[in-house]
Amino acid sequence: MSQERLTHKDFEPHVGTDFTAPAEDDSALIHFMLTDVKALNHRPGSGDFRDPFQLTFRVATQDVFPQGLYPLTHPVLGRHDIFLVPAAKSDAGIDYCATFN
Repeated sequence: MSQERLTHKDFEPHVGTDFTAPAEDDSALIHFMLTDVKALNHRPGSGDFRDPFQLTFRVATQDVFPQGLYPLTHPVLGRHDIFLVPAAKSDAGIDYCATFN
């Protein structure tokens, strides 16, 4: 599955499931739970481009990982490098957003 062709519909069935990425020192896996998939403004006549969408992931820790490219692996979707940005902090953990244009 090519990352350029992924759409929000590819991710919607996987809300509530984990994507993993290796910790910086490769000592463990970080679990990013997909908590939300949101289609953004539709672009009529966008041709070969996909409609934009946003993913929200939660990591159940209070440690904030820096924004950057993470190699996220999912048992169904496989491995994709996704740019994540810390977005919110709560008692449940840290939320990270990824926007696809």
